[in-house]
Amino acid sequence: MNYLRITVVTPSYNQGQFIESTILSVIEQNYPNLEYFICDGGSNDQTVDIIKKYENKIDWWCSEKDKGQTDAINKGMRRATGDIVCWINSDDVLLPGALFQVAEFYKNHSECEFANGITLEIDKKGVIQKFTYILMSKFFMRHGCYNISQQGMFWKRSLFDKIGYLDETFHAMMDAEFLIRVYEANLKVMLINKPLGAIRVYAETKTSMGGEIWTNDEETIRKRYNGAYSCNRHSFFFLLFVLDKLIRGCYFRNIIGQMRYNGLHFNMYRYR
Repeated sequence: MNYLRITVVTPSYNQGQFIESTILSVIEQNYPNLEYFICDGGSNDQTVDIIKKYENKIDWWCSEKDKGQTDAINKGMRRATGDIVCWINSDDVLLPGALFQVAEFYKNHSECEFANGITLEIDKKGVIQKFTYILMSKFFMRHGCYNISQQGMFWKRSLFDKIGYLDETFHAMMDAEFLIRVYEANLKVMLINKPLGAIRVYAETKTSMGGEIWTNDEETIRKRYNGAYSCNRHSFFFLLFVLDKLIRGCYFRNIIGQMRYNGLHFNMYRYR
């Protein structure tokens, strides 16, 4: 079988506590046509030692000062030769079998240019805490109802020729801004209706801390798109969004997933 080449990029900075788990989640996919890069921002903890431990399984890595997470991701993406690309942060993980699922999906849906799978939430120990079945919708996203999961985002590398790389002026919402450009270019977006990755939720993450970087990114998006995609969503559209998710069974699937896997380590997740 000819497997699509998939490039995975991991941006990193002082994530020695978690990066080994991230690396193992990628290389233990045992995907036969994987290209794996790690772009570290000059960590001064044990990160580099851990990377060196697995460097025979990593196609390229660097540890040098950069301009932040988005710059690090782009550094890897500009080297990528994969048909399909993604990034997984150095405290998050890919779920077992994810790359095979992605390859099969793109083989069966060659018209798709950007796909988003479902993401689990895990704690510091890698224990599953939450399922989040998402709803891909340009309409709802334009009205502030964001429902994306970066850990499950995979797209064709050729997309960079059409809309460019990640915007390095963004430091928190670079994934959302990239997807907005995909939508605005009217490119084919599809949902992979399977969990592909897991976000590790703990107090020190950007997502948990919120703050000024999120506010700045939100304001930039609002101004750039003349009020569209603003996170200050109107309650009417939010209620429509909730109703649509209810009709499509998103909440029911969340409950089933919670009952089945809550409290298990992410490595126990299996596709059925």
